[in-house]
Amino acid sequence: MRFLRPVAVALLASFLLATAATAVTKVEGDYQLMMEMRKTGNAYPWAWNSNDYDTFNNAGLRIFSQPRAGVEAFLKVESDWHPNDNNGARNVFQYREAHVRFRKEMGKRGVDSYLFSRQDRFYVNTYLIPFVYGRGDAQGLRLDTWGFGKTDATFIVADQSSQYNPTNFASLAPHQPLDSLASQHILRTDDMYIVRLRREFGSAKQFRTGLTFNRFEGWTGSDSVSAPAAYHTVLGFDTRYRLAGADVAFEYGESRSSQPTVTPTAGPEFTSFNKGLGFRIPDQAVAQAEIRSFKLGAPRAGYLFITPGWWSRGAKYQNNLGGPNSDETGFNLQSYYLLPERAITYSNQLLWYGNKVFTHKDTRQIYNELYVEFVNGFTGKTSYRRTDNYTYSNGIQRREIHLDWFNELQVESKLAWLRIQSGLRNIGNPSDKKLLFVIEHSINLTQKTKIYDRFAFGNDASIQRKGLFTQLQYRPTGNMEMFLQYGPDYIGGGSNPVEEGNLNGNADQVDIIKFILKGNF
Repeated sequence: MRFLRPVAVALLASFLLATAATAVTKVEGDYQLMMEMRKTGNAYPWAWNSNDYDTFNNAGLRIFSQPRAGVEAFLKVESDWHPNDNNGARNVFQYREAHVRFRKEMGKRGVDSYLFSRQDRFYVNTYLIPFVYGRGDAQGLRLDTWGFGKTDATFIVADQSSQYNPTNFASLAPHQPLDSLASQHILRTDDMYIVRLRREFGSAKQFRTGLTFNRFEGWTGSDSVSAPAAYHTVLGFDTRYRLAGADVAFEYGESRSSQPTVTPTAGPEFTSFNKGLGFRIPDQAVAQAEIRSFKLGAPRAGYLFITPGWWSRGAKYQNNLGGPNSDETGFNLQSYYLLPERAITYSNQLLWYGNKVFTHKDTRQIYNELYVEFVNGFTGKTSYRRTDNYTYSNGIQRREIHLDWFNELQVESKLAWLRIQSGLRNIGNPSDKKLLFVIEHSINLTQKTKIYDRFAFGNDASIQRKGLFTQLQYRPTGNMEMFLQYGPDYIGGGSNPVEEGNLNGNADQVDIIKFILKGNF
């Protein structure tokens, strides 16, 4: 598929030049400037630095052209001044991504196509089993159609262009011309082929079915003597049926290789309450089912919603373009109950999964949550989770129990916002217990100025840690932002601070002052 790169570049260039004079064209961009001072870790304490691993100085320029309805071209160039991307004396603008799009609607039918370069155009609407994941930078062709034969279809042919970087191969053969190595490696990037078909049946579209196929072709290496690796394919089937207000879904898939190393065998027998049901699935297959969801109750008694799910994954299933993992069987039962005439929701989850082929491990989990909406904008949540991990070795069973308790109180008004969270991790385990506590608040000083503070604390078995972070935010216009901040922004960050990995790990306070200017035009 090496032909895609010159074709894409030539087509984009000619299209932009031909339409620049008459097209509806937009030129947009964005920029970000970071400067920081650290008390420790630099050659000189509190020295300003704008090009280390925690600062990102970016600038991007985007050109969007639409000469007529349904026809568009897009080009983006970008400069990253960061040691991981561009560790030079100054930042340099480089080509980032582009596409040409053609879209045509004909009543209930239509066609939408992309010729793309360095973009992720791999979205397909799978449901329970993710037969296709996003792949990051790639170049290729994508075609979507709908209405033909009452079927929606997606076809993708792509090449993993981001795998190629000439500077990575200078050390492989220092006595050979670099362009020779580059020309060899550019032919040895991964190729991907995807087909997705979907159709709905019935006047109310109560029955839906789909078919997904993918194929992955790689190489054994990147030098001139490397040979193609065994290609892998996956064929998946999914179906959903609307029954009595619930969606009943079942999906199944199998993987195959051009050079199988083992003879296909049958997977474990399906059981119900430890009794065999008399059938198995191949080791290269995955299956998953779900009912979303049963509804029980009445207005005065309240409503209970129940969603059961089950999956089985063969030990030899392999999907290079998606998921899920292999060698796992599990069951999940989710439920939530809405109390009548009260803003209270009780949720529960029972989860079991395990593997038995390469390793023998089982996990059991029980989760309970109570969510309450109070008056005057206050909300509260408390949850308790118990996880039992079982490992088996030489006929001996070992069990680890993890008990976690979570609490949250939140309130918001036009003037301010406040959130308080606490978490107890590994309750009853003296050597690994953690008490986590986070307070966040923001105050609107003016319409353009806001102050945000976060106080995170971790009380481990042997040490007490903290992460104090404060930020002054100023937005002079709708497309510009300025931040002056102190402290590590990563400790306790995110939408659920006490679940953040650095706070749950061993991160501690660091003295950092950072200035950030960002905007778009």
